[in-house]
Amino acid sequence: MPAALSRKERLRRQALGLEVDRVPSIGGWMLSARNLAAIAGTTVEEYLQNPEQGMVRANLALDTDGIVTMPVYPKELEQLRAGSVQESDFQDIEPEVLLEVAEQLPDDEDEALKDFDRVRERQRFLDIFAHARADWGGLEPLPNFWDLGGPFALYQKYGYIAFLSACALYPEAVGKIWRVRALVARERAKLLAPLYAELDLVPLLFCGEDLCNNSGPMVSPELLRRYYFPVVKDILAPLVAAGVRVVHHCDGDIRPVVDDFIATGFSGLQGFQYELGLEIPELRGKKAAGGRDLLFFAGLSVTRTLPFGTPDEVRREVDYFFDATDNGRGLFLFTSNVTGVEVPWENLVAGYRRAKELTPGQPRAGAAPLPQWPRTRDYREC
Repeated sequence: MPAALSRKERLRRQALGLEVDRVPSIGGWMLSARNLAAIAGTTVEEYLQNPEQGMVRANLALDTDGIVTMPVYPKELEQLRAGSVQESDFQDIEPEVLLEVAEQLPDDEDEALKDFDRVRERQRFLDIFAHARADWGGLEPLPNFWDLGGPFALYQKYGYIAFLSACALYPEAVGKIWRVRALVARERAKLLAPLYAELDLVPLLFCGEDLCNNSGPMVSPELLRRYYFPVVKDILAPLVAAGVRVVHHCDGDIRPVVDDFIATGFSGLQGFQYELGLEIPELRGKKAAGGRDLLFFAGLSVTRTLPFGTPDEVRREVDYFFDATDNGRGLFLFTSNVTGVEVPWENLVAGYRRAKELTPGQPRAGAAPLPQWPRTRDYREC
């Protein structure tokens, strides 16, 4: 067992499948100014004077190892959400709009990339990491760039009804929009890949758009396999070639497309709505490219346990993650999504503290097989 590791080394070794001294933890997805102030041991007024530094202080108090480079934290006292798509904002958009957009896009790759400024985009990456290392108190920045996980979420621009209808009526047009958007993302991935060595970054990338709802994929897996997953594979290729392990965010019932994620180049999963029937032991049996174990950013449940459980139930959920990943192999503690104002701050502290009490590679005392997510009570529906 290695001696006490630095934050960066703990994250790096876990990503590479090497021994670590404890389960690494990740922060950066917490709303509620009151919660962050309480965790940091400051007043709400102090937090609001500099919300980013308040977020950093809270994560230092939790002793997290890293923060995602696109952190979500409240800028105002009563901020409830980080973002949402309201269908009422898209009532005048018809699916034919996507057909028209596709027809206006260039077919030539050079034409599609004529406005892409490589110097500016590279500097944008450099600025993000320089800021994190200067202002995050030693917390390691974990690369998190959503566009590098694929351009699926056209519903953010056109609304769900128009987007999903276009997928059914004009799949080739939607595929063309995905393909052209992916060209820019691929070029950004080419710029990011060498920075892992140049800046000594932890070889992880967190990304991946929401493809699924509670019933499964929003569109047919066949459509995704024909038009979407191939362009995502192109985006990820330079990162995978550079040895970066790419972790896909997992909202909804992802089971019908997990194998597609892996074939596309992802080698880790994050999030999970366990109440939909997702079981980590089942996912654990799958292998990434080269037969490597999948990585798990095993999220404390923001739909059930964190908001409605007790600190003891949160600790038991962490124990479940540990047992289900063969005593913490490839396990990173995180939240399943952004925690809301309804989450008691004591539950967050309990979860992060519990992860530090577990020794990877060594079974817990009294541990018993856990066939499924430990539903310790019948949590109310959210």
